[in-house]
Amino acid sequence: MRRRRLLGLLVALPVAGCTGGPGDPITSLAVNRDDTSHTVAVRIVRDGQRVIENTVTAEAEGVAELGTAPWRRGRYRVTAGVDGEPVVETAFVSEEWFNQFDVVVRADGLAALNRGRAA
Repeated sequence: MRRRRLLGLLVALPVAGCTGGPGDPITSLAVNRDDTSHTVAVRIVRDGQRVIENTVTAEAEGVAELGTAPWRRGRYRVTAGVDGEPVVETAFVSEEWFNQFDVVVRADGLAALNRGRAA
C-alpha cells in the first residue's frame, strides 16, 4: 500500500524543463540581430495551403511574432523578405515535428531561416 501511495505522488508531480511535443504549434518569429529596425515578411505554405503569412517590423536587436500554425507532416514552401526585398525561398518535406521557424536578420542585413524545436 505504501508503494502505491508513493507511485501516485510521483505521477502527480509536475516535471520541470520539459520541451514541447507534436501537439504544440509552429511559432514563427522575426529575429533582428542588426542595429537597425527592419520590415520582415514571411509566407509559409504547407501542401498548397497558406498557414502563416504576415509582415512585421522587428526593432533593432528585437523580436516580433510573425504567426503560429499547427504542425502537420507535409511539404512546406517558405518565402521571406526583408525591407521589401526577397531574401529566402526554400521548400522541404517535414516528417518530424518542429515548433520553431524563424526569419533571422543578421548584422549585415541579410536573412536566414532557423527551423527547430524550442523548449
